[in-house]
Amino acid sequence: MTTLDLLSDTVYRDQARDQLDKLLEDVDAFPVQRSQIYGLRQIARQQPLQVTEFAEHQRGRAERKKENAGANAQLRLESEIKLWSLVKRLCDSTTGWSVHTEAKRHLPDKLSDENIPANRPGMTSDERRARNQLRGQQRKWITAWETNHVPAFFERFCTHALYRLGTAGTNHED
Repeated sequence: MTTLDLLSDTVYRDQARDQLDKLLEDVDAFPVQRSQIYGLRQIARQQPLQVTEFAEHQRGRAERKKENAGANAQLRLESEIKLWSLVKRLCDSTTGWSVHTEAKRHLPDKLSDENIPANRPGMTSDERRARNQLRGQQRKWITAWETNHVPAFFERFCTHALYRLGTAGTNHED
């Protein structure tokens, strides 16, 4: 069983459920439409490194709508803003759990931050070159991880979101 399979069946499933359920504790109705969840899943599958931009775009749209909305609509839009902020955080946050922090946990030892020398005055050009090469390898490794793991995580996240949407008191029409 690969690391991706193992994480998908354990950590990603649990994190998707826990993160979404925590967000939904404070919400009366599900904050987004079914079509938006399908859109998130499609972006995660086809362009995994664009999920944060998609979430930012959706959050921005909700914020603009909120400015001119009535009181009830503002509550729903505030929930939508929180959901898209959560999606972005789950991709690239450096604190708390995210696909990015999970990548950092699984970095090969030679690419971990502790094994990459700090930039300091007096470094020789060879030391700088070696340091920069290790940093580049680290970025490349994390990008490859995120390219493979973002779709796996958001498959779980969207599946749970669709389940919760189906069990919510009110469903939005597509």
